[in-house]
Amino acid sequence: MTFTWTTGRRRAALVVAWLIATLLLAICARTVDWTRAAEVLVTVRVGWIVVCVAANATILLWWAAFWRALRPDGEASVGFRRMFEIASTSSALMNTVPLGGGHASSILLLMRRGNTTQRGALSVMALDQLGEGFAKVTVFLLVGLLVPLPPWMRAGITTASLIVGAWFVTLLVASRWAKELRLLRRPKALGAMGYVLAMKAVEACAIAAIQRAFGVDIAISGTILVLASVILGSMIPVSPGNLGTYEASVFLAYRYLGVAPEQAMSLALVQHLCFMLPSVGIGYLFISAHTVARSAIASR
Repeated sequence: MTFTWTTGRRRAALVVAWLIATLLLAICARTVDWTRAAEVLVTVRVGWIVVCVAANATILLWWAAFWRALRPDGEASVGFRRMFEIASTSSALMNTVPLGGGHASSILLLMRRGNTTQRGALSVMALDQLGEGFAKVTVFLLVGLLVPLPPWMRAGITTASLIVGAWFVTLLVASRWAKELRLLRRPKALGAMGYVLAMKAVEACAIAAIQRAFGVDIAISGTILVLASVILGSMIPVSPGNLGTYEASVFLAYRYLGVAPEQAMSLALVQHLCFMLPSVGIGYLFISAHTVARSAIASR
């Protein structure tokens, strides 16, 4: 009975999450002239779309380097190619499996494919979330210095920064007893932060490429504002791949910057697609390759 009740609550949470995401997207879509939006999509420059997808793909390279840097001392060595495979597969799972399932699967991947102990894998994931949090707060501070923030974003940034600060204090205290977290007390942590900051930098470049693809002239400060809105819209994974919340947050950011509704929605949709293609596609290729290899072995 307990299992059935817990399963029912999870399913209800998924339904509510999808409803929220759909509602946000529907509210934004009401202001769009879809005939005009279709005309805007036709004018897209394909070359810049390719640049955007390539830039988003490099996020996985920096992520693999970041996870290698987070591995505790004493863990078995893992090559960059293997860690890239783990990071790519984790990205695919995190963007398709809802409510924390992707993160749980990533811990298993680090253990099984990365020869990492359970405590080591848990510490990598905990430090990954902290590093991501610090990078997000850095983007928030930067955009706050460059652009007057809308009230909804200001409130979200304040809340997110408090959560990151609390998580940092928690892990710092825990590092006194857990040797796997002692990286926080070493200069090596600054080097690791460089990788996660690079992830945000190339994501901003990908956003700028989408703007070029549509011929939209946005200042660097505006591009960083869009990046900050993406971060806020994806901090709580209410739906797989942040479908709905991602588009809504980007749409609101572009509308705040004065972009027409049709262009704003087109930018949001294509930007999300270009992010998802490498984020899910590369990991899917690795998963498919392993599946084919196991099938070949089993058929012998």
